[in-house]
Amino acid sequence: MPGRLKKWNSNFDEYLQRKAAEGGNVVAMARMGAAMRERGDIDEAESWFRKAAMGGDRTSMTALAHLLHERGLPEDAERWFHEAALAGDPHGMLNLARSYERRGKRDDAQHWFGEAARTGDLPSMAALGHLLREQGKTDEAESWLRQAADAGFTGAMIDLGILLRDRGQAAEAARWWRSAVQAGDLGGACQLGRQAERMGRPGDAESWYRQGAIAGNVEAVVRLGLLLHRRGDIEEAEHWYLDAAEHGDPAAMTNLGVLARNRGDEGEAAAWYRKAAEHGSVPALTNLGHLAEHRDDLSEAEHWFRRAAETGDVQGMLSLARMLRSRGAAHEAELWLARAEHAQGDHEHQH
Repeated sequence: MPGRLKKWNSNFDEYLQRKAAEGGNVVAMARMGAAMRERGDIDEAESWFRKAAMGGDRTSMTALAHLLHERGLPEDAERWFHEAALAGDPHGMLNLARSYERRGKRDDAQHWFGEAARTGDLPSMAALGHLLREQGKTDEAESWLRQAADAGFTGAMIDLGILLRDRGQAAEAARWWRSAVQAGDLGGACQLGRQAERMGRPGDAESWYRQGAIAGNVEAVVRLGLLLHRRGDIEEAEHWYLDAAEHGDPAAMTNLGVLARNRGDEGEAAAWYRKAAEHGSVPALTNLGHLAEHRDDLSEAEHWFRRAAETGDVQGMLSLARMLRSRGAAHEAELWLARAEHAQGDHEHQH
C-alpha cells in the first residue's frame, strides 16, 4: 500500500508540475525538462528546456545546450551556451569556453574561462590556469590553480604540480600530486610515477602506476604497460595494453601493434596500427609506413609517411624525406628535412 501511495503522489506531483508548465511557469518548465530527460524522453525534454530557455531561464539554456551537443548539433549547442553565458550562468560560460577551445579560438576561450572563474567556479579556475600555463603565463596560471587546488579541485592540484615541476620545485609538486591521489584522482599517481621514473626509481614508478591502473585510470594502465614492456615482461605488458585499448587508448593500440610485429605477425600489427591511427595516433601512421616499406609497397609507404609528416611529426618528415630522395624528388625531400629540423628546434626550445 505505501508503494502504491508513493507512486500515486509522484504521478499527482507530475500532473501539477505539467499543469503549471503548460500555464507558462518557467520554473515548472525547467523541472519538466529535467524530469523528462531523466525518464529518457529526450524529445519532450528538449521541448520543455527550449520553452524555459526562451522564457529566460539560464539553467535551462545550459541544459538545452548539453542536450543539443549530445544530439550532434554543436553549433546550436554553442549558441545556447552563449545565451546562458550572457545571462550570467557560470556553467554556460565554462561550456562556451570549452566549445571555443575545441575550435581553436583560444582568446575567446580564455575570456569566458576568466568570466566563469571570477564567479568562483572551480572547474573554470582550473581550466583558466591550465590554459595560461600552456601559454607560458606561469605566474597568473599559478594564482588561479592555487585557488582551485586549495579549494579541493583535484585537476588543479595536478596541473599546479606540473607547473611547479617545470619550475624545479619537485618536492612541492609531489605534495600536490599526493593530495590529488588522496582525494581520489589517480591522475596524480601517473605524475608521481613519471617523476619516479625520471629520478631513476622504477620500483616506485611501478607502484604508482599499478595503483592507478588497478583503479581504472587509463593513462596509468598505458604507462604501466610501457614500463613492463621496456623491462621485458611482455605478457603482462600486453595484458595492460589490451585493457587500455578496450577503453579506446591509441597509444596502447600502437604498442600492441609493436608487440605483434616483434613476434612476426605483420597482419595483426597492421590491424592495430590502423585502429590506433583511426583514434588519432601519429606514430601509428609512421609504423604503417614502415610496414608497407618492408613489403616493398613504396607508394603506400609514402602515403603513410606523408600523413604523419603533415601532422608535424618529425619521424614522419624524416621518413618521407628519405623516400622522396630515393626516388629522385630531391627538392621536396630538402623541404621536409628543413621542416623536420625546424620542428626539432622548437621541441628543444620548449623543453
